[in-house]
Amino acid sequence: MKHKLHVFLILISGAFWATSCLFIHEINLHTSLSSVQITAIRICVAALILNILLIIKGRGFSLYRVSLRSLLITAGSGVFSVFAMCMFYYRCITETSAAVAVILLYTAPIFVMFLSRILFRERLTLKKIIAFLFAIVGCALVSGVASGVKMNPIGVLFGLLGAFTYSLYGILTALFMKSNREPLTFTALNFIFAAIAALIVSNPAQIVQITLQSPVAPRLIVIYTALALCTAVIPFLLYAVGIKGVKPDTASILAFTEPITACLLGTFVLKEPMDLLGVLGIFCVCAAILILNVQFPSIQKRRSHSENSAALK
Repeated sequence: MKHKLHVFLILISGAFWATSCLFIHEINLHTSLSSVQITAIRICVAALILNILLIIKGRGFSLYRVSLRSLLITAGSGVFSVFAMCMFYYRCITETSAAVAVILLYTAPIFVMFLSRILFRERLTLKKIIAFLFAIVGCALVSGVASGVKMNPIGVLFGLLGAFTYSLYGILTALFMKSNREPLTFTALNFIFAAIAALIVSNPAQIVQITLQSPVAPRLIVIYTALALCTAVIPFLLYAVGIKGVKPDTASILAFTEPITACLLGTFVLKEPMDLLGVLGIFCVCAAILILNVQFPSIQKRRSHSENSAALK
């Protein structure tokens, strides 16, 4: 039952991440902010909210006390995962297209599987490989990459770098949670470092100027807060809790709910078209999630029988 709860939290975190398309659509209607600046807003507002929550929960700064190793893990995750992934992802979109960027980003489970094998001695099972193949095919169909899109080597390189940095988040979260109990500490510290990096490259003075000059400035501030809550604070906390009961490579495949939810939101909320291939892609990702979570009694019985036989010998 506890495992199912952790799986559910990972699935929900992916769905929350996907809501970014709604907020970005709304921000683009009212401002001329770049994708990098919108990312900086998301990260910085989330960092503020998370650290206020951490101070309240710890009744001061007691929950900030972590070892130097744990602090380095959060710094690496903030700069080289949360922040770097966004930068590589947006550069990939510029060099290729959003469809190619999505499909390359979700090759991340490949990196997670190999890193988990090295760091956590986790088995690379046939079940995980089949689930990943279903998920990546489903993502390709949903993103539209199957219908033909522009590609170039530089764009592919940035896409794969985005996938690698994305894969680091699950690995570093798992490493931190092995020696720490509080997921809010990891997420809050993580976003402090990500926010520092984001502020360096986003021209924050221009962000403030564009926001204040907008005739709907108060509405934009509400949207910024909602963007941070729904696409950063809530999903990253859920993921940090969920990873305590789910292996990183499995979690990376479960998070494929993000492109599927984004596709559904785009279709039913933003009125974007979706063809038969997109529907088929959704079924493929759902199949991947089922494969990861359905037990196969016959296989388990044979395994336990062989183990009992070996014990008798």
